[in-house]
Amino acid sequence: MTSIACKAGESEARRTLVAGLATLLVVAILSGCDSTSGPGTPPGSDPNPPPGSVQLERAPYLQLLGERSVIVAFRTTEAASAVVEYGPTPGFGQSVTSAVGTHHAVEIDGLAPGQRYYYKVRAGTTTLAGDATHFFETDAGRADSEFSFFVTGDIGQPGGEQATTGSRILATQPRAEIGLICGDVIYPDGESSGYDENLMQPWAGLLRNVAVWPALGNHDWHVDPDLNFRAEWYLPGNEHYYSFDRGNTHFIALDTRDGDIYDAANQVAWLRADLEANRDATWTVAYYHHPGYTCTYKDYNDAVIATLHPVLDEFAVDVVFMGHAHTYERLYPIRSGQVVAREQEPNYQDPAGTVYVVTGAGAKTNSSTTPDCDINALAIDRTILFTHVTVRGRTLELRTIESATGTVRDRMTITKTQ
Repeated sequence: MTSIACKAGESEARRTLVAGLATLLVVAILSGCDSTSGPGTPPGSDPNPPPGSVQLERAPYLQLLGERSVIVAFRTTEAASAVVEYGPTPGFGQSVTSAVGTHHAVEIDGLAPGQRYYYKVRAGTTTLAGDATHFFETDAGRADSEFSFFVTGDIGQPGGEQATTGSRILATQPRAEIGLICGDVIYPDGESSGYDENLMQPWAGLLRNVAVWPALGNHDWHVDPDLNFRAEWYLPGNEHYYSFDRGNTHFIALDTRDGDIYDAANQVAWLRADLEANRDATWTVAYYHHPGYTCTYKDYNDAVIATLHPVLDEFAVDVVFMGHAHTYERLYPIRSGQVVAREQEPNYQDPAGTVYVVTGAGAKTNSSTTPDCDINALAIDRTILFTHVTVRGRTLELRTIESATGTVRDRMTITKTQ
């Protein structure tokens, strides 16, 4: 709890610097009382505004969704106190009140694992958001043997097709409980000013009930990500590289910056320690922006191959997702730079290698054609798509789905017997 509150304060300082806002981000921690004002309350602001005077500037989006807590983040058009009501039924029953501000990050704690909660957001008596699609599902922990998630990358393209991808993710079953973004969150340059139009608005229906965990890409590094990317998200650790759990799966986000690995020595040391501490996870999934090996129009990335791949091999990471190339490519399992278990394609049993997947066509595509090569099992070009993964105990099923039609274009399974 304390660490989240400190982190949120740091992020607001960055927001203030970037956006020139005079308001203070407030993280409201679940307690037995309401807080309607706090340090940094703007002079003359009304904690109980007249009905209808406050509107949403940014719709609710879920962050740091875990077993017992979540952050419901949103922004209002003017400084006000906001209330998040929540409960296991649409009748709610509990609430948390934020202090006065425009940037709200309301932390709800003390939740039950593996439970769906409905929520609504209001300012005074005015409901800002809260129909039946506003809900979240807490993590049930390592004992949870079945859940789904989506993966895409290179998503925040002005005039792109991210809304189509978002709608198809919502329509796909089993429902994705969380989502991964493999970098290049916002084009062209990762600025905070591009988030609402190019991601938060077209994905509003998705972000209200699916917690998204993004990684940084090279376009996000065109500006200082500590003043932009980190101002938009609430993520663990330093937010450049971090990890989290869902069900029996451990997820790791890494920062490959411009292909040269951000803070390489410290990041690799952290990665090694994190993998060592989570050997009990049934599945380990890593994601970052730049592919190491690829036959797409992007070249091999020697820094990724030399710096990250040996650690991923050492700890037998199961699947790695990447973006950067605006296409789709799935490689055969690879270990120490060599294809393994090629003969098992597409249903692998204990393959002894990592499956690398480029899925960077969530909003735009490239006109090139990916050639068949020794390492790739499948490539899909010039198609807007995303990847949907379902974990069922010791089997992982990967499907790649066309955003416009819902057609499944790739299906692969990995089963562990050991």
